[in-house]
Amino acid sequence: MFAWKIDLSKAYDRLNWGFIESVLLEVGLPNIFIQLIMQCVSTVRYQICINGELTDPFSPSSGIRQGDPLSRYHFVLCIEKLSHIIVDAVKRKTLEAYQNLSKWS
Repeated sequence: MFAWKIDLSKAYDRLNWGFIESVLLEVGLPNIFIQLIMQCVSTVRYQICINGELTDPFSPSSGIRQGDPLSRYHFVLCIEKLSHIIVDAVKRKTLEAYQNLSKWS
């Protein structure tokens, strides 16, 4: 039996753009479509309103936008790939599965 708990509260903010691109390539999407998606992901600019004044625009270096219709699909594909990476690492014994059921007894 295996249980895994992950805090996904900031997961959208922490998705690496290179990882997103590699997952899209692995899924087999056409390169032109991947380039278009990555352009949408990586050209985001933000401003913050502090005391009624907007800051200068800045660009993030990772993450995907919450509320973007495609973001949920990017996230699901990436979390699925992460799951496969973990399973493969456990099978290769480069990551050890941990089982502690004593607190559930």
